[in-house]
Amino acid sequence: MRIISGKYKGRKLRSSSSFEIRPTTDRVKEFIFNVLQDFARDKIVADIFSGSGNLGLEALSRGARKVIFVDNSAASIAVLKENIRHLQIPEEQYQIIRLDAITFASANPPGIDLFLLDPPFVYPPIQELLDVLFNSTAMSASSLLVIEHEKNNPILEKSDHYRIIKQRTFGRSIISFLNQRGTNETQ
Repeated sequence: MRIISGKYKGRKLRSSSSFEIRPTTDRVKEFIFNVLQDFARDKIVADIFSGSGNLGLEALSRGARKVIFVDNSAASIAVLKENIRHLQIPEEQYQIIRLDAITFASANPPGIDLFLLDPPFVYPPIQELLDVLFNSTAMSASSLLVIEHEKNNPILEKSDHYRIIKQRTFGRSIISFLNQRGTNETQ
């Protein structure tokens, strides 16, 4: 696992030895950030289910103003902190929150431009989490949400609150880009 582009390009990241953690592959991460292009630049990003920080650290490398890392696992947060130290990321560019995703989303965190979600493949409340986020004040008309989910754990394709603007399958994973229903543009 490595940073693909930007300020920290080529730097290796440590991953957890836990079999419960499935980091986003470089191929999938490259696809996500190729679609996003410069969307993350100067934006506030929430990396939910951050694990080792793979997606959020990529966003920082590509110019995100700040990343809020959210994970409920102490082991994941320990690996994330090692990666942050290794990359020497200034404290003002990140925040680490140990909390479950639905509780975080329910708190209506303000000012987030980009949500990166990489839940475990077996995560039954995936639709509940999306509903909470899109019904909260956390999502604005200009916010974008990217979620990697397992084919056997799909999200609703039709929703009153969001629309799928792009999807692609990689093996067992589906990468979905969502924004609020009624939003005409992705960037």
